[in-house]
Amino acid sequence: MTIETSNMSSHEPDLAEDEKRANSETIHPTLSPALALLAPILSNSSTTFASYSSQIYFQKDQTLRAPEITPNLAKIESSARSRLPKEAYNYAAGGAGLESTVKANREAFNHWRILPKMLHSVLPERNLSRKIFGRYIPAPIASLSNAESDVLAVMAPIGVQTLFHPTGERAMAKVFGEMGLPYTLSTASSTGFKDVATANGDGNPRWYQLYWPTVDGLTQSYLKSARENGYEVLVVTVDTWELAWRPRDLETGYFPFIQSIGTQIGLEDKYAHSQLGFDPLAEGATLEQRKLASLYHVVTTSRGVSPRWENLKKLRDWWGDGPIVLKGIQSPEDALLAVKFGMDGIIVSNHGGRQVDGAVGSLTCLPPIVDAVKGKLTIGFDGGIRCGADIFKALALGADFVQLGRPMLWGLAHDGEKGARHVLKSLLADFDLTVGLSGHQDLSTVDRTAVVCPP
Repeated sequence: MTIETSNMSSHEPDLAEDEKRANSETIHPTLSPALALLAPILSNSSTTFASYSSQIYFQKDQTLRAPEITPNLAKIESSARSRLPKEAYNYAAGGAGLESTVKANREAFNHWRILPKMLHSVLPERNLSRKIFGRYIPAPIASLSNAESDVLAVMAPIGVQTLFHPTGERAMAKVFGEMGLPYTLSTASSTGFKDVATANGDGNPRWYQLYWPTVDGLTQSYLKSARENGYEVLVVTVDTWELAWRPRDLETGYFPFIQSIGTQIGLEDKYAHSQLGFDPLAEGATLEQRKLASLYHVVTTSRGVSPRWENLKKLRDWWGDGPIVLKGIQSPEDALLAVKFGMDGIIVSNHGGRQVDGAVGSLTCLPPIVDAVKGKLTIGFDGGIRCGADIFKALALGADFVQLGRPMLWGLAHDGEKGARHVLKSLLADFDLTVGLSGHQDLSTVDRTAVVCPP
């Protein structure tokens, strides 16, 4: 596909533009050249992702306080683990079987190394933008006025987010909305379409991830609700039509959906009410009715019946001309079938290692898929991203955008939106610095010449 690059730079959301300008003028009404150089730092008005590190340093200098949440992305998981109930942590951290696919996702990144290039023209404000599915994806660290500046990171469709903080999907959607970054709502959400859309904010890009029900009427109803609430892109998960053998959850018998956590979309659905014969959220509804409605939602979306290629036409008819993306593609053959059946994109993913134990790492699958489709599809990547260098490697190997998963949950566990925002800003600052320090002014040169795979 043709990827468009905008000429807009990244922005940072701590202060509104007018407030930043006023602060700068108050600090130095008449600036000498030297002070003009320092003004963006002193007034906290720098517009780059990378400036988040400077903000942390100057915060310590001015307040004598180190960051409350670690900026070390290798430590954020262990910090979250200490805050979460065991069942909640294991639900997110665990994988299928012996969890060898979880490990393979990380090992795949270690096989590739970045090849820095020196003495190129690189400036403090780098262009990290592309255009995906007809609109620029605004930068995760954008001004609160939604200035259109972009980087290709998308919230992965993670369900049951209230397991990690009571504000759950609302907090995460708010963070992604204020930063202008696409938020992907999971069918296994703890929060309904409308409430997430409200938290996300008007005009922000929203995607909807579908666990494809076996009941056509229910599928149509979910898609209708998504469109009515401003979800623009349909992400169809094709690898999770039945849950894998997940020992961490099985050891404790933990299945949050039985407790009606992660079933809100089904609980609110009018078609589901017509099939059940009752509204489980109505005044006077019993706990037993709520549990039955939750089980109906779960069984219809994961009862062991595989979706089929020929049925994609139904989704196209029901969804209309909006983009449809298949999530869970791992082979070039399936990627080519996605082209054949008229899909707009795919996401190279193995569900974070949660479905097939002993499978290949997602990053290993990416280059042959990119080579096979030859630009005919938008290609997203999901699986094992833990730092800015990982984002760089995935884009260098041909991904058009990446999805951020577990690290965002670990951030959410640290005081909700505050922690989620911190992790997102940390990831993007790390990525911005990696791009520049490797010798790139924009993403047009971040390609396979930017990475090597040592023998």
